[in-house]
Amino acid sequence: MTELRASEFRLGDVVQLFDGPYGTATVRQIENDVVTFFRPYVQSEDWSYTGGVICTIGIEQFESFGSGTYKVWHRGNVDQKRNAA
Repeated sequence: MTELRASEFRLGDVVQLFDGPYGTATVRQIENDVVTFFRPYVQSEDWSYTGGVICTIGIEQFESFGSGTYKVWHRGNVDQKRNAA
């Protein structure tokens, strides 16, 4: 695990934004010192009185400005231009 500033992120980096089981996100876009992250989530509730489980699946997307230091679990694309083609 490496600690990097947000200005050093690459597309596809998996970053720990805060402690906890849902604190990791993937870098989706980097533009003008604004980093856009996304993370999938699943939420389920056990409605025992109905005999079933309701499950919600989605993707959360949010932005952060290029400041601060974060732990990077996995590095993304090495050459963004080559992989974008």
